[in-house]
Amino acid sequence: MFYSDDKKQYSVINRRTFLLYLLKVSFFGIVGWRLYDIQIKNSQKYKTLSKNNQIDVEIIYPLRGKIYDTNKKVLASNIKVFDVYIIPENTKNINKSLNELNQIIKINFSDRRKIIELSKKVKKFEKIKVLENINWSQLERIESNKLNIQGIFISQDYMRTYHFDNIVSHLIGYTNKPNREEVELPFIANMPNLEIGKDGIEKSFNPNLIGKSGQREIEVNSYGRVIREISRQDSQKGNDIQITIDLRIQQYALNLIKEHKAGSAVLMDINNGNILCMVSTPSYNPNKIIQKPNKEYWDSILENELSPLTYRCIQGLYAPGSTFKMVVAIAGIVHGIIDTNTKHFCSGKIGLGDRLYHCWKNNGHGSMNVSDAIKESCDVFFYEISKKIGIDKIARVAEDFGLGKVYDVPLPNQKKGIIPSRDWKKKKYDESWYPGETLISAIGQGFVLTNPLQLAVMTSIIASNGKNIKPNIIKQNNDIEFEKLEKYQNAIKIIKSSMFKVVNESKGTAYNSRSESAPFAGKTGTSQVRRITVAERESEDFRKKEVEWKKRDHALFVGYMPVENPKYAVSVVIEHGGSGASTAAPIAKEIFQFTKNLEI
Repeated sequence: MFYSDDKKQYSVINRRTFLLYLLKVSFFGIVGWRLYDIQIKNSQKYKTLSKNNQIDVEIIYPLRGKIYDTNKKVLASNIKVFDVYIIPENTKNINKSLNELNQIIKINFSDRRKIIELSKKVKKFEKIKVLENINWSQLERIESNKLNIQGIFISQDYMRTYHFDNIVSHLIGYTNKPNREEVELPFIANMPNLEIGKDGIEKSFNPNLIGKSGQREIEVNSYGRVIREISRQDSQKGNDIQITIDLRIQQYALNLIKEHKAGSAVLMDINNGNILCMVSTPSYNPNKIIQKPNKEYWDSILENELSPLTYRCIQGLYAPGSTFKMVVAIAGIVHGIIDTNTKHFCSGKIGLGDRLYHCWKNNGHGSMNVSDAIKESCDVFFYEISKKIGIDKIARVAEDFGLGKVYDVPLPNQKKGIIPSRDWKKKKYDESWYPGETLISAIGQGFVLTNPLQLAVMTSIIASNGKNIKPNIIKQNNDIEFEKLEKYQNAIKIIKSSMFKVVNESKGTAYNSRSESAPFAGKTGTSQVRRITVAERESEDFRKKEVEWKKRDHALFVGYMPVENPKYAVSVVIEHGGSGASTAAPIAKEIFQFTKNLEI
């Protein structure tokens, strides 16, 4: 019995001894490894630190990704640039060195004085920037004289460049240093001086385009002088982005609309929603914005009353005018208010309450069915049917056809526009909706506001026989399927037939823009920007008189091509262009013809 107890006690002692032994071995193993790390493996590093040196970490900034058009044409990339520095300890006389450099490249006297003053405050081995982004010609002149100028140092860097200046400036955007709020963004948390996208694709795809930072460990002495590089992990270049824009169409369309003071044009591929062209004028040159100094250029942009920074395709809001009549007609057909046999007589005006509502044609159009009313753009027909439809039903159809929406495309600061309804007015103004407001809305005036991209989407949905087209700006390889708005099929068939007549039959408002080589269908729009007085209406030639530019109507056109199996939809808006038929429709015709000739 006693023997058995002693044996158990001996076994417990052995286990405890073994555990203590393991702990001792582990402890001395860790100490031994640490001594090996300090004295052998990283001995040089710790010898450096023992001499009052320290290890600093420098961030290596990544190269920004490129942006391509649909045909792999480079739109934005990075070019090598060269900066000129002076190192005070490498020159006996910094003033003399600056004067000698000034003989090669002009440096403002005030800038030279600032450099001299700065040299007295910084450490003598620190570089002071004298010139940045010098061109090749300047670089060659400095290199050929560098041996005669003490203290000069040339450093290579990269700068963002936009290969086609203002042609895609609104869409692509530009880069610049981050502001205080942007410094906190996670993708540049450790790179506060990295230039980031400020607008357009550059801004929306910052996380993709920026890439990943690298770093290097450097040994510096107690004065901050770099002794050597200890380790290095290179940065990773940002991802490239390919957009759906076809630069050829973009450039051609811009040349057409820049003949006017302000305007825009959007071209979409109906089959997949790809935006092939989205131009806005006036525009700006992003290369001049990122080039320093740029105050003079910035001032010229900010002082321009036409607002070149505004991307009119998504930020310009316009009363859609008669282009909105197609939505009203669809609402009337779907809700059983009208069919192809419904007719209303246009005498040039109708009365509602104590007000008269005029047609654009003073003498009236006579008896009109829906097809004729779209073809000749009769206002009275749409006044009449809108009274029966009501604004709420019109609003729901408008939203189904892409109006009053912000699209899921990577373009910042889209404007939603306004598709009014009873609830909207109550929330906005705390007022009731009046019947006369329905009439005004039915011809695309009053509260109704849309942007050109929305009008292009609306036209795409009609042209595609009711596919719920979603616009897309990033090139994708996979096929896109859109759901079909089945309830609108019959109505769309009638509208498409009417749009064909607008362009291709006499009395059609766009008949003068018809094309035999590239037949298309569409709808004109003329959007009033001011109220026309009774005296003006009674004057037979008031529409022919010269009017101050700001008081002229906006000119609009929407359309699709070809007539059979449509592939492209367009919207054109020319601010204060006068008539949609005479100004916007011819531009759409040229864009369609050019696109067809490309055979894409």
